[in-house]
Amino acid sequence: MLLSLEPRGQQSRAMLWCSPLLAAVLTLVCGSLLFIGLGLNPWATLHTLLIAPVSDWYGVSELMVKTLPILLCALGLAVAYQARIWNIGAEGQLLG
Repeated sequence: MLLSLEPRGQQSRAMLWCSPLLAAVLTLVCGSLLFIGLGLNPWATLHTLLIAPVSDWYGVSELMVKTLPILLCALGLAVAYQARIWNIGAEGQLLG
């Protein structure tokens, strides 16, 4: 018995919204299970990972310092991709 995949005629609007939410919820559940398995409090660890970095202006500025160079590399790769030019040197462009 072969399994065949057939494309849908039109994507469901409910699945358009539910699939990213389901992925986020499953990620949080799996992460919490991992933390419980390690003997850590899942609420405290999720707070430390998700809330604490943006709870004050210093945390936000540090987040920007680490995020902006990566975003600039991604922007450069997107421009090269749109121009149909191969660019595999993003790691070399990031001197951070």
